[in-house]
Amino acid sequence: MGRKMTMNVCKIAVVMALIAILGIGVASAQTGFVWDSIKPAKAPSGVKALVMGKELTYYPLEKGKEIVITVTGPTRLKVLSRIEFGEEKSGEKSYYLRYELDGKGNTKFRRVATASATAVLAEKRAIHLGTAQNVYIKVPDGKHTYRFYVGSKSTYRLFCRFYERSAAVETESDNIALTPARFTTVIPIIVKEDEASYFRIGSQDSVELSVIGPTTIKVLSRLEHNPAMFANEKFRIRVFEDTIEKQTYPLRSAPSEVAEYGYVTDTVLGKGAKFFIEVPKGKHLYRFEVIDNGRNALLRFFIPQKDLNNNL
Repeated sequence: MGRKMTMNVCKIAVVMALIAILGIGVASAQTGFVWDSIKPAKAPSGVKALVMGKELTYYPLEKGKEIVITVTGPTRLKVLSRIEFGEEKSGEKSYYLRYELDGKGNTKFRRVATASATAVLAEKRAIHLGTAQNVYIKVPDGKHTYRFYVGSKSTYRLFCRFYERSAAVETESDNIALTPARFTTVIPIIVKEDEASYFRIGSQDSVELSVIGPTTIKVLSRLEHNPAMFANEKFRIRVFEDTIEKQTYPLRSAPSEVAEYGYVTDTVLGKGAKFFIEVPKGKHLYRFEVIDNGRNALLRFFIPQKDLNNNL
């Protein structure tokens, strides 16, 4: 009994190591890692913001101020920033976020944001923030200090949150996200401050997913709404299994109140619509297409965690 348990523990450890090292097609976002929020070592006092009804702590950054983060690599650091729009509820603003690594260099990122209807200061709800913009920094081996600041001539104020990538597979969920075998366009989507990668299908984009069954694929789809669309739209996704049409799924979509793009666009995301695909035994290739002409949809794919071993 003890020997069998030891073998199972070893097997699980090997699987987790493969996921962490290789990142082969299994993901909680796209890479098999999760993002943990971290507190700066030095920063102005945190400010509460309401984002889609959820209260979160942001650290303000403006001329003459700095935020210092200490992190041990190798890992990745994600900086989520929102520019202050004041009482403006529309428009577009650009800004630069700068940083030094271990007291050296001057790296800057330019970002463009629109006013967010769902992100405001908690104590001054008339003050709107911009849509969330992300910066990703590869942290080298060892302990490092990052100093974030804005230019000496800047007149804007930013609100920032910081995340470190964790090498652990997320185990709280019964499902694990899969990265397609082939795709043309990946889209960063932010839902309640959490970023996930979606894959576009449409007239110019395609997705193919390789899965070993038996298992069940859960597909989360979001229609991309352009300004000419109705609030409640019907759309259909056709699924091919090994080049043979398997099934067509009729779906509905309304504009989402909690999901937004990770970049500036006039397109509006639809609410998530789910459907499920039963995968027979063996290795199968699935292709997805939107039947309705001129429409695009974004997809994410999940399988039960218990079927993970078969798909490494």
